[in-house]
Amino acid sequence: MCTEHHGQRTDKTIVAVCGKGGVGKTVLATLLARALREEGIRPLLLIDADPVGGLASALGEKAVKTLGAVRAEVIGAARHGDEEARRRVAEQLDYMVFEALTERKDYALLCMGRSLEQGCFCPVNTLLRQAIDLVVGAFAITIIDAEAGVEQINRQVTRHVSHVVVVTDGSARSRETLRLITDLVGRDRVHVVANRADASESVMQPEMAGVCGSIPEDDTVRGFDRDGIPLWGLPSDNPALLAARQVVRRLGLPALSAGG
Repeated sequence: MCTEHHGQRTDKTIVAVCGKGGVGKTVLATLLARALREEGIRPLLLIDADPVGGLASALGEKAVKTLGAVRAEVIGAARHGDEEARRRVAEQLDYMVFEALTERKDYALLCMGRSLEQGCFCPVNTLLRQAIDLVVGAFAITIIDAEAGVEQINRQVTRHVSHVVVVTDGSARSRETLRLITDLVGRDRVHVVANRADASESVMQPEMAGVCGSIPEDDTVRGFDRDGIPLWGLPSDNPALLAARQVVRRLGLPALSAGG
C-alpha cells in the first residue's frame, strides 16, 4: 500500500498500534517489531508516540533526546535568542530530529517524550507528524506505538499510516475506541488484534474491521513486564511472539509479500 510523503507517493509501510489505555498497545507494538525481525524485515523505525513512554523500556532503551526536548530547544531559541539564533535553529531542525533517533542494528527508535510545559500535547504532536514525514523514507517498515485513545488520529499524526492496528481486550471501552477509530480513518485501514481476549468472540465485532488474530496470555511476557526485562529479548519460540508473527502475515504488508 502506498502513502503520501512530502507530496509524493512512497511504498513505505507505516503501522500504527492504537487502542484504549491499558489494553496492551506497547506489548503488541514490541511483539510486532520482533516478529518482523524474525521475518527478516529490516531496518525498522519504531516510534514511541505516547508521551508517557513505554516502548523504549520494552526495547531496553533510553532515548538520549526526545521530540519534546527538540521542541523545547526550538522554543528556547525563539524566546531568548536573536534573529540569527532563531534562523540557525530553524535551519537545524531536521538535523535535531535525526539526532533524536536511537539507532541499532535492526531498528531505530524515535520517542515523543513529555512536554516540559503543562497542558495540551498538540504542539509536540505536530512536531511528531513532521518528524514521521522526515525520517520514514529510510526504513522498510515503521511501527508507531500511539498514545491511548484517538487524540493523535484526530490531530492527523497518523495521516500517512497504511495500517491502523487497533488492540482490544473485549471490554466495552475497547470496543467503543475501535468504533471511533474506524469512523475516523475508515474500515479499509483498520485491523483488529485481540489481547487477553478470544478473537472469535462476538465482542470483537468483526463486521466493523478485519480481525488479524489474538495474542494469548503468556506467563513469560507477564514476568518480563513485571520484572522490567525488555520484551525485545523474548525467546523466538515464545507463544505470544509466534502469535504476533501470524498477525503480521495477516496484515498483508508489502515487504512480506515481496519476501523481505
